[in-house]
Amino acid sequence: LKHITTETNIEVRRVMLERFGFDRYLIEMGALPIHATDRGTLYRCEIQNDEPLVMVRVQNNTPEADRSFKHYTLRVPPAIATVDDALAWGFNLLAVDYQPVVET
Repeated sequence: LKHITTETNIEVRRVMLERFGFDRYLIEMGALPIHATDRGTLYRCEIQNDEPLVMVRVQNNTPEADRSFKHYTLRVPPAIATVDDALAWGFNLLAVDYQPVVET
């Protein structure tokens, strides 16, 4: 964790974050949720000499073979402020235009 937070090369830090795991990084950095709904949770973590790390954590609504539900953590732009904005951004839409009938 210390190596990631002190790495000055942005591209190297990005690769380190991917290998370390975004979920693990958020937990170990103590990132707090900035917005949550029944669709997911949005986290923001400040990174020294870089833009903030903003990620939305969502649950796949389709159960796995063992009946558990897999979670995904997706990086979004730092200007994103709500879960709905983050989910819509992933489809290149505004939150008001992202109205799925069914989520799988």
